[in-house]
Amino acid sequence: MHALFNNYELDTQTNEYVTPLEKKEENDFVDALLATNVMRQAMLFLQKKGIVTADPKTHHELLKTIWFTLYSRGNGKIGSSGFEHVFLNEVSNGTMIGLHNWLYVYDMEKAGRIDYKGWNKKMELGTKGEIAKVRLTFDNLQKPSNSLFVGTSPELEIALYTVCFQVRPDKECPLAINGKPFTIKTFTFRYRGKNLIGGAWPNI
Repeated sequence: MHALFNNYELDTQTNEYVTPLEKKEENDFVDALLATNVMRQAMLFLQKKGIVTADPKTHHELLKTIWFTLYSRGNGKIGSSGFEHVFLNEVSNGTMIGLHNWLYVYDMEKAGRIDYKGWNKKMELGTKGEIAKVRLTFDNLQKPSNSLFVGTSPELEIALYTVCFQVRPDKECPLAINGKPFTIKTFTFRYRGKNLIGGAWPNI
């Protein structure tokens, strides 16, 4: 996933251009996700719901479409995607949005761009990590409350977000890990006839 972190423009008002190398990195990442047990279980669940077929191509197409299709958050600029918003962050009209992945937060903190201010609330998920609501700044832009998983794998996060987006879009999606209940909220971005991920995060 780290290979994707430098593929995006921070400002949603700057058009994104995907190079052949970046497209390959996206496809390689999706293939790697689909090779994991947790994503195979997620796709089996969606197959039983009739959302995908047994054909692995439909699994790849679903993930590639909802996470990596570029769309506009305003002024006709094609400057956003579900993956960029959730797993990295964006700046829209001077406001920081997204930023729901701990690996990206960790990388940006090491680079001196994120200043972690502490947590407001957190829930331990046993050996699977935790969910935290944290305070931080990115390039001096404040985000006083930001929910994210911590210590979890990218494939687990994407599997949970993908399933919830397919079966409970724009609603609270109740889940539990190691007996600890929480919800996931996904937000649909409708663009050119497609339902794409506009946002996704865990709630406690």
